[in-house]
Amino acid sequence: MAGLPRGTEFLASLAASLLDHSAFPLVYVGADGSCYHVAPGFAALLDATPKALIGRHLSEFDHPVARSVAVALAGVAATGVAAPVDCVATRGDGRRLMLTGCVIPHQGPDGGAPGFLGVLHDIADEERIADFVMRRDPFVATLLDAAVDGIVITDRRGAIRSINRACCQQFGYEEAELLGQNVTALMPPPFSRDHDRFIQTYLQTDRAKIIGIGRESLGRRKDGTVFPIHLSVGQARLGEEITFVAMIRDISDRLAAEQRASYLARHDALTGVLTRTAFLEECEAVLARGSVDGGGDTTPCFALYSLDVDQFSDINEAFGFHVGDAALKALVSRVIEVLPKETYICRIAADEFAALSRVDDLDQARTLADVLHDRLTASIYADRHWVRLRVSIGAAVFDPSVQRVEELNAKAKLALQSVQHNGGNAVCFYTPEMAAAATRRMLLTMHLAHAIERNELHLVYQPIVEAKTGEVTSAEALLRWTHHTLGAISPGEFIPVAEESGLIVPITDWVLATVVRQMAEWDSRGVLPKRVFLNISGQQFLRGNLTHRLVELLEDQPHLRGHLGLEITEQAAVRDLKVAVRTLSDLADIGVQVAIDDFGSGYSSLSYVQQLPVAKLKIDRAFIVDVPENSRNAALVRAAVGMAHGLGLVTVAEGVETVEQQEFLASTGCDQLQGYLFGRPMMPDALAEMVREQRAAKAAR
Repeated sequence: MAGLPRGTEFLASLAASLLDHSAFPLVYVGADGSCYHVAPGFAALLDATPKALIGRHLSEFDHPVARSVAVALAGVAATGVAAPVDCVATRGDGRRLMLTGCVIPHQGPDGGAPGFLGVLHDIADEERIADFVMRRDPFVATLLDAAVDGIVITDRRGAIRSINRACCQQFGYEEAELLGQNVTALMPPPFSRDHDRFIQTYLQTDRAKIIGIGRESLGRRKDGTVFPIHLSVGQARLGEEITFVAMIRDISDRLAAEQRASYLARHDALTGVLTRTAFLEECEAVLARGSVDGGGDTTPCFALYSLDVDQFSDINEAFGFHVGDAALKALVSRVIEVLPKETYICRIAADEFAALSRVDDLDQARTLADVLHDRLTASIYADRHWVRLRVSIGAAVFDPSVQRVEELNAKAKLALQSVQHNGGNAVCFYTPEMAAAATRRMLLTMHLAHAIERNELHLVYQPIVEAKTGEVTSAEALLRWTHHTLGAISPGEFIPVAEESGLIVPITDWVLATVVRQMAEWDSRGVLPKRVFLNISGQQFLRGNLTHRLVELLEDQPHLRGHLGLEITEQAAVRDLKVAVRTLSDLADIGVQVAIDDFGSGYSSLSYVQQLPVAKLKIDRAFIVDVPENSRNAALVRAAVGMAHGLGLVTVAEGVETVEQQEFLASTGCDQLQGYLFGRPMMPDALAEMVREQRAAKAAR
């Protein structure tokens, strides 16, 4: 192929066409540095006209384009080699320009350089950039595919122009399946149906809620499954083209975690029933609606059951927490099984539950409570162990005076406390008297806390006599409380209050110190009985420091140890058999005698008693009250006396009030007697006088 003609006329016409008709910004600078030719495009870059530039040096203009070309001209003039030009400028209309090009030396016929040609090009052409982005240039593709979130680029019609790898994985598509498809392919109804309308509204009004802020929405995978997403949309204008860029994040795991956290905030993790707060909220809503099922009944009846597993810690200690947990799960299953479908259940504490049920009337509520108790106390197979729960149930039935579920719950709790005060493992419904009793207990608790410092407590002593001779051999110290305004308060009332509140520990310590002082006084007067017994609470007995405390109190008078005796109940003795045996052995070592009080009212098990290093058994007054007339009790007393003697123990019968009882007990071989027949509880001086008179009479014989 022949080259271009080199004739002077041809080259001159080519140069004229290039300089005068090119769309590129061109400038021709002579060897003296002044502009000889300026194309309109170049003049426009400097916001000037070609005429204004002809004959002037570019260095005269304070403009980034002029400065960049002038620097390149200097380089070309010095080296004779073309030099690049790159600069950024802003036109008068505010459009940003990114210019690139070069300055080329013009070689004359003699080899010199009569001038230089500068050629520039705007590379910030929006259409080219749009094409660059939309066609997924390898560099852009690398950036998009590195993103963890899905990214979709669509045009104004919703057609997918580009999509990254993460988005394809989220929705289960290959890239080729989505390119060119409408973005609604990734949306479930109704979003897919309404998308085009939203876009048109936005293009017409330039207002859209989702642009720039993001929101939670739903996506649809290729297999049709719908999943939660967080969608954020941005808009870009590339030339005349409007492009939407959507960033999509799969939030399935986050929502699942939030739902799990929300569930656990309202449900017990072990049993799945409601928490106390959620229970109250649900029940308040039920009471407000008037019925559990949302019906129109204006006279609803509800029963609230408060359940507590008695001595549940024994199961955990005997079999392990895994068995206890399994037992609680079984308990909840049985509650659900027995109570009506319209029931809300919650776990209030470790072994305490509450349930609100819709019932027809009080009779149905009572029937349900009895059935529930029978079911809950039946044997449970829990993690390869058979266990039986002791369950106390307190219940209250809704009435017009109840405004909030908390009030109904408080009534059920009062009924539950009543059950537990009477030994537990039964059912009790609320009565108004229970509220008065609870107020009384609270009042007594408050005042009992200050009874010692106010000097309101005192001790009385009841004699214990030999069954055959009637001689006073020992005495039992009994606590009395006389309040300065409430008057005398029965031990049967304030002792349980002291035990429930924990005040029994400091009170028992006061009793110990007082008895020791009284024994010392009697000893100095020569009227000290052989033994003075006092009652020890289970809490004090199992604390582990009882022997140490007695050693402290008797430090100055160690000989009184042989005159001191303690009484503990069967329940306290066997609650923790290992601790009980150790404590009783320590007491025996220092000469303090121990008796089992109220024998027969508790466990009554020889397997327990024979393990305890005690000296006496005190037969409960319940077996004495109607002997010898009651043949069954008479037989039990004979058996208890025979058993005690077989173990080498002394027997004491409590509550002896008649001569017939005395004669019967003496005939059975009972060793000692205690009761009103021989003396009521009396002040210390009265007992001392009784002992003195008997000793004087005995000496006179």
